[in-house]
Amino acid sequence: MAWANGSWAHTYASTWLHTTRVGGRAFADLTTVRDWVNSGLMAVFFLVVGLEIARERRHGDLADARTAVVPVAGALGGMVGAGLVYALANHGGPGGPGWGIPMATDIAFALGALALLGRRVPPGLRVFLLTLAVADDIGSVVVLAVFYSSRTSVPALVGAAVVAVVLVALRRTVRLTTGVVLAGGVVLWALLAAGGVEPALAGVVAGLLVPARRDAAGREPAERLERRVGPWSAFVVLPVFAVANAGITFHTGMLAAPGAAAVFAGVGLARVLGKLGGITVACLVVVRLGIGRLPGTIRWRHLVGGAAVAGIGFTVPLLIAELAFVDSPRLVSAAELGLFAGSAVAFAVGAAILLWSGPGATSASEEGGEPPIPW
Repeated sequence: MAWANGSWAHTYASTWLHTTRVGGRAFADLTTVRDWVNSGLMAVFFLVVGLEIARERRHGDLADARTAVVPVAGALGGMVGAGLVYALANHGGPGGPGWGIPMATDIAFALGALALLGRRVPPGLRVFLLTLAVADDIGSVVVLAVFYSSRTSVPALVGAAVVAVVLVALRRTVRLTTGVVLAGGVVLWALLAAGGVEPALAGVVAGLLVPARRDAAGREPAERLERRVGPWSAFVVLPVFAVANAGITFHTGMLAAPGAAAVFAGVGLARVLGKLGGITVACLVVVRLGIGRLPGTIRWRHLVGGAAVAGIGFTVPLLIAELAFVDSPRLVSAAELGLFAGSAVAFAVGAAILLWSGPGATSASEEGGEPPIPW
């Protein structure tokens, strides 16, 4: 942000918004360096995310289906809660079409926020938020494709679905190699990009399908790939992603346009109250109905803190804002300011709750199952 607003601000825009058209109409949405970072380079990060979720499904907190359903329900609740709060703040106003802006969580920024808190965060919460953010990303991409995108290609998306189904079928019937899965992931990425849907999600699919059967040396291919790619994701991909996307430009008069103040308030409140309330209520419902249960050492106070952190988001929300207000750049600026303010407050609230909550349950009576409602 200092780079984007300082004396060298023009170099920020010329670096990340530099035109890079490759592949013709098939990649019509990838027109700048930032687009290729978000949709291309971040596929590596999502590959590691898929590998980690698959590992937790095999050996960790997500091995139990009742545990895995809770973050998925939380993702849905957070999207609905954020959308409703925004709609209430902008009902009947010029900002009405932007109801999808505050829905998405930035998985990279949210996990980075948890990393800053270190051991004060129970290990299970990271996996919970990881799964929630992936489900949230998928849901947000569906909202983007159905309600905001004018360039969705049905044949390309059908082709992507066929590739995914074939990879799943092959993994269940033959002994796939890591190379075959990664090659299929590249094809899937290209088809999603051509279809107008966020292609980086192909990394999650590939990560989930990398074989985990131990070889003669007792090593899992998935774990070996995660160890090799993980450092590149953490120390190269994520820093580049953060720099490319955190440069929101501030200027006077951002809230002067008609409806701009309502857009700012709606986005900010949705990021904090909508996300926190929606995720918490949805998780509480599925747990109390016996459909799901909290994983590992997570208690309700940890979940509430994680739900607040899930309010952090810039990238997909900014894309939706640009599409929702294509003829109103001042409303886009108001949405940017709301995303920044809401994300900052969401992190502060989540950090405060998690620091107060402590590192997690330590006794057998506190682990797993359905923790008592008194937090």
